[in-house]
Amino acid sequence: MSESEQLREIVTRAFRHSPYLHEKWSAAGTVPEPWSSEVFERLPFMTKDDLRRGYPDGLLAVDWRDVAVVHESSGTTGQPTSSFFTAEDIDEWLDRMLLNGVGLGAEDVVLVKTPYSMLSTAHQMHGAAQRAGAAVIPAGNRTELMPYSRVLRLLRDYRASVAYCMPIELMLFARRALSEGLTPATDFPALRAAVVNGEMLSDAKRRFLEELWSIRLFPDYGSTETTSLGGACAFGTMHLWSDRFRFEVYDAARGTCAQRGTGELVVTSYHRRAMPIVRYRMGDIVTVSDASCPCGSARPQVRVHGRAADLFRVGERDLFPIDVEDTVYGPLLGCEPVFWTGSVDGDRLELSLESTDSGTAEVASRADAVGEALAERLGLRAEIRIVAPGTQMTLDRRAEQEAMFKPVYLHTGRAEGRGLEYTGSR
Repeated sequence: MSESEQLREIVTRAFRHSPYLHEKWSAAGTVPEPWSSEVFERLPFMTKDDLRRGYPDGLLAVDWRDVAVVHESSGTTGQPTSSFFTAEDIDEWLDRMLLNGVGLGAEDVVLVKTPYSMLSTAHQMHGAAQRAGAAVIPAGNRTELMPYSRVLRLLRDYRASVAYCMPIELMLFARRALSEGLTPATDFPALRAAVVNGEMLSDAKRRFLEELWSIRLFPDYGSTETTSLGGACAFGTMHLWSDRFRFEVYDAARGTCAQRGTGELVVTSYHRRAMPIVRYRMGDIVTVSDASCPCGSARPQVRVHGRAADLFRVGERDLFPIDVEDTVYGPLLGCEPVFWTGSVDGDRLELSLESTDSGTAEVASRADAVGEALAERLGLRAEIRIVAPGTQMTLDRRAEQEAMFKPVYLHTGRAEGRGLEYTGSR
């Protein structure tokens, strides 16, 4: 089926069966019947607000008897939104989860350490790992039943070969391991890789975590609404699953879309039946290109810069929090786990670095190099504080039971969500 035929099928289904989209498109005067190749580009964008207005089932395009599962977003930036999936939708997402370069197989044991409750992430990896023949350890999120001491025991005793978690969890795993006299890079010999999602991950922090654990990291990119949109290949390059979705790059200043370039990512699913995703603005600024990759894939490459709302300006430069993170972790490569948080005001950055009891002195010795890198690369004048272990991150009983939310590392005056404050009780 050609791309035009796939678009016609999904748009027609959405118009005929999704009450909310039928009303939205009709009100905009973009009725997609009769179909033409130009009508798609005139369809108004879907946004997170549409998902909220359509709550609970205004966007549902199948009978409830055909719904296999309902998920919701985390609600970290507002009211949670609903996502519906048929059995066929689930089958397609599981297939897509196995497109990344981690290469799951029957010899793997996969520890799933993301929330099972309402979010789709844990279910995606759990099902995909089973489809690949791997064994699954369903650890779930932070609860009284799953303290980090137990996570480490599961990793070691069941010889887990792949972890599925947020990047910050790998820092927390490592800090707990060090507190128990274990070395992450050598005392978990079966662990070969981690598939990570749920937060931004810079190249430097990725290298930091890979060296800390002596493993490979494979970032997965997506959302609860869309499930996986792309992932890292065996060579570490992030590719979009362009055979499953139509991707557009929206230039907000010009009001135009292109297939490649830098702008806000817009997503249309070719296969989603229960809840059609048509021209959905992700809110993420990306760069999409056709650069060649050693893996040989023809799928486009993508670099995710961050949320459009998190963009800030220093002099003549447009920056994102990931640019700060990438600059901070470069000089810290080889240190024990380091957590960072900061706030920007103009060209001034107040930066806090927290390590471990045994690692604080080494981090302090590299603070000047961090400051120099921030000034040279980003034009930021940094005031760096080395804070005591446990100031921002602790692993006490209360903190271990607190739900893991998406961390906000850098406050720019517009960043939404909670900060890096997993402090629990003293």
